[in-house]
Amino acid sequence: MIIGVLALAVVVLLVDKVWLSDGERGSVPATAAVDKSVAVLPFADLSQGQDQEWFADGLAEEILNALARTPDLLISARTSTFAYKGTDKDIPTIATELGVAHVLEGSVRRAGERIRVTAQLIRAADGFHLWSQNYDRNATDIIEIQEDLAIQIANALETTMDPESLKDMLRVGTTSVEAYQAYIHGAALRAESLLENDPPTMIEAYGYFEEAREADPEFSHAHGAAAQYWVSQMSLTSFHFDTSELMPLSEMLQMFYERNGIAIATAKNDTDRLLLRAERAEVDLRLREAMRLYREYLDARPNDLIAWEAYLENATKASDLAAIREALAALREAGLKRPEAASYFMDYAFQFLEPNDGADYGLAAIEKWPLANIMYQTHRNLLFAQRVDKAGEVMRSFAQRYGRPHPLMVARQRCAEGNTERVREILTEVWGNEVTVNSGNPQWLVLKMLGEEERAVEVLRNFEAQQVPFLMASWLNYTYFDPTPFPALRSILARENVERPPATTLPYACTPK
Repeated sequence: MIIGVLALAVVVLLVDKVWLSDGERGSVPATAAVDKSVAVLPFADLSQGQDQEWFADGLAEEILNALARTPDLLISARTSTFAYKGTDKDIPTIATELGVAHVLEGSVRRAGERIRVTAQLIRAADGFHLWSQNYDRNATDIIEIQEDLAIQIANALETTMDPESLKDMLRVGTTSVEAYQAYIHGAALRAESLLENDPPTMIEAYGYFEEAREADPEFSHAHGAAAQYWVSQMSLTSFHFDTSELMPLSEMLQMFYERNGIAIATAKNDTDRLLLRAERAEVDLRLREAMRLYREYLDARPNDLIAWEAYLENATKASDLAAIREALAALREAGLKRPEAASYFMDYAFQFLEPNDGADYGLAAIEKWPLANIMYQTHRNLLFAQRVDKAGEVMRSFAQRYGRPHPLMVARQRCAEGNTERVREILTEVWGNEVTVNSGNPQWLVLKMLGEEERAVEVLRNFEAQQVPFLMASWLNYTYFDPTPFPALRSILARENVERPPATTLPYACTPK
């Protein structure tokens, strides 16, 4: 997955990467949280009109993003922390569930051009306030407030960086209050859209990123966020919003190139520039270069789990087993303390490790974090290990916890049980018989389960016809995908000197009983 486009939703479960709110090999022992780790909770909106939620959410997200750049701080992902928005859980419980030692909480109160921001850093073990601060300032001071908050928190957690280097790293990247406020408004809406599966809100978020770009043409983060919007439109196996009626995919690609290019040119430091260049190489399917750039970036920011996943994804497309093992090892270790890392690990473990490895790891992870993404990935790993009965238990637990079954989990389970008729019914009921931009990947997956290879190929030919190879590239993440029928992918693999092994078979494919 491209950096910055996390396809992790709270209400609607996504294909193969799923998020919802609320030792021995493969195990996830109950370890103590890393001391320099923090979760940034959504800030509360205490404004009289209760109309500044976007501002509170955007500010919290940008503080989180700033802290995430600090090499020796472990920051819980936004998709994890924002799941606790409006929760009545106490700080120790939240910290335990997220595997962090500290929690930052805060509030925003805005009246006209005055703004009050309150923040407090709490040590979860004993509830001690390591640091707290109140800002009562003009709204035009918001950039200074955000930068100071990030610096004070990092200093309170005693990072290894010297103060001047830290300050330079945590700068917002714009001096324009207008641009910054548009940007954090877009960031808040983007977070809401990903959590609520709300395409119109994502489009609205993009509009704010465009406003930020216009207000400050030197604001690299705004250009980068706008570029990533267009990546989301071209990523059929991730969080896709259908704008096919608005413009052809080739034009979407050009929109990405333009904004990404400006982001690279205006980046304030070499590390940010590395990330942006890696994203461009990934969209170009320059797989080797993308891997190299992501790896260089990770040398500077080794705790960026999304970058580790991007590195792993490109390594998978390139069939680079050494890089795959390196990334899996990093994510396995991080997954002892962070649920998102455990999910990323299991998203690939079933294809490259001994099947029970990912399955046992997932079962242990569920004990710590009974979240949808963990349960979904564990279910798939169990089926690859052919532990069908245990997989059925996880599937039922998922449905009970979230009030509904996940259709792909049910289809996989019924296939493993030999109930081919039910799988066909699910295919028709959920995704229909017509191929659409949002159903292509699930249709392909279910047809593969059913052994209908010709129909599965025809599903993907609809997307190959768009003549944007990146559109098809996500299927290279599956070892059971055969690129032979698709000339554009064959050409790219030849250019990248990828020797892809023969496609594997699904161990849970339907066999009538």
